[in-house]
Order: sequence, then C-alpha cells, then structure tokens
Amino acid sequence: MEGRTPLTGNGKKSINKLSSATSLRLASPSDRTSDTFVVQIPKDQVYRVPPPENAKIVENRTLKDNVQRKRKIGRRCCWTLLGILIFGIVIGITIAIIHMLYIPKCPKFSVVNVHFKNVTDPNNRDQGQKNQHPKFEFDLKVNNVNERMDVSFGDGKTNFVYKKHDIGQGKYPSNSQRGLGTNNIHLNLDVGSNGKLPSDLLKTIEDENKKIVIMSLMIHVPMEIKSWIKNLKKDLTITCDFDVEDLTKKSKIMSNECITDF
Repeated sequence: MEGRTPLTGNGKKSINKLSSATSLRLASPSDRTSDTFVVQIPKDQVYRVPPPENAKIVENRTLKDNVQRKRKIGRRCCWTLLGILIFGIVIGITIAIIHMLYIPKCPKFSVVNVHFKNVTDPNNRDQGQKNQHPKFEFDLKVNNVNERMDVSFGDGKTNFVYKKHDIGQGKYPSNSQRGLGTNNIHLNLDVGSNGKLPSDLLKTIEDENKKIVIMSLMIHVPMEIKSWIKNLKKDLTITCDFDVEDLTKKSKIMSNECITDF
C-alpha cells in the first residue's frame, strides 16, 4: 500500500461527520414521521407574564359571570316579590270575604199587637174600673237578620206617643238572639205621670164609629252585635209608626213601619 498516508485527527472527524450525515439521509421514512416532536424555544421568547390577549379573555369571562350572577339575583328578587304580591292578594281577598260575611246589620222590628186597657173616660167606667189607670200592652217582633252574628239588648225604655203627646212609658226588657233568630217581646206601658189621656184621644175612643188612629212607639235600648271577628255596641233608637182601629179592645193594626238610627 504505497502512496497512502495515514489519517490524522482532523480526518477522522470529517469521516465521522460524513457518516452521520449519510445516516440521516438514509433514515427510513417511518423514522421521519414519528408522532413525537420536541420543540425547543429560545429562552428570550418565553413569556414570564400572560399576554394582553389572555387578560382580555379573562376580563370578558369575568364580565359575563358578573352579568349572569346579576341576572340570577334579579330573577330571584322578581320571584320573591311575585310570591309576596300573590300572598298579599290572597290575604286581601280573604279579609274582604270575611268582612263581607260579618258586616253587622240592624235587626228588624215590627208591631204585631196592641191592647188598650182602661182607656175610656173614668165617668163611663164600671165602679171597679174607675180607680184603674190606663195601660197599654204591645207585642213586638224582633228579627235578627245577621246570619253569623248574635244580637243582645240591654234594659231600655219605651214611650207611647200620640200626636206628639207622650201618653205612656215603660221598660224594654233585656234579651238576646242567635243568628237569624226571632223573638217576641211583650211590653207593658203605664199612662203618663198625670194619669190622664189627651182629650182628643178620649173623644176618638168614645166615638162609636171606628176610626183609624195613627200612633208611634219609641224605644231606646243599648244593643251589641257579636261575632268571633268583631263586636259592635250602639245605643239604638227605634221608632215604630202604626195605624190602629178600635182602641177599646184588642186593636187591629192596619199598617206599621219601624225605623232605626243604626
């Protein structure tokens, strides 16, 4: 092997580089299409702080979260207010219905019968009746029109009036009634303090021809209307105007009307 010179160190390095390059060019395609890649980025391109785009994204998401949170709170408030409104409407309707069912109403009064005793002229009476004073008896019908409320009356007073003359006084007895109840009240009235009747009334009584006489019965009595929800107290005045025929016997009432100041 004449003419060959031995390889120096630099020559060996060149051969190694050549062989490495040759091996890269001869690598199989499967080696070049590997799924794993290693990417190296220079240190001067690595961000220590998130880029502005990321800050905007975070800000947008925060705004959206706040808007959604406010919407949820608003919806809850609306539902709460709606529930309170519905509850208030139900309570109002209930109170209105109870109020309508328990409105106090004044009882109805009517004169059923009237009886005059010893009302004739004393000179025309029998010997046993001359010293007896005139008396008046009334039967009064009281109807409680309240379906769910009771009515009670205290002790009152009654006046019998003829042409503005107070010809009789008496007491109104205490009594009570259940809802829609009816009572018949008997009244006994004595003649006035002087024990005499007006002369025009005596003439009407002595007249043989039956005449219709207009009279009035006035009652002053304390009243209380009671129920579980409300009570009402009132001093009641009842005025009953009635027409009677034949004052000497159990008179026939032709018509009557009772008015109260309730």
